[in-house]
Amino acid sequence: MLPGRLAFLSARHELPYTKVSINAARTRWGSCSSRKSINLSLFLMLLPSRLIDYVLLHELCHTREMNHGPRFWALLDKLTQGQALALRKELRCFRPQF
Repeated sequence: MLPGRLAFLSARHELPYTKVSINAARTRWGSCSSRKSINLSLFLMLLPSRLIDYVLLHELCHTREMNHGPRFWALLDKLTQGQALALRKELRCFRPQF
């Protein structure tokens, strides 16, 4: 499900990536390397779909902006219809406890 959704969002927003890997990371939902390789935690599957999309879009934005500067947040905010900060706050309530 995660690779398919990532591919859909990538094509929809014209934010290409090179590859996707799924792992059992417990400390982060996802990451993006400078080579545009995206890693996703399988624990994303425990989140509501809007937060899954937020994480996927967050990582896809890193394919264009490799930092969390103003341009990154402006892009993510645009892709989430002005909800980037609200979704980020909501995501923090879902940190898995292991």
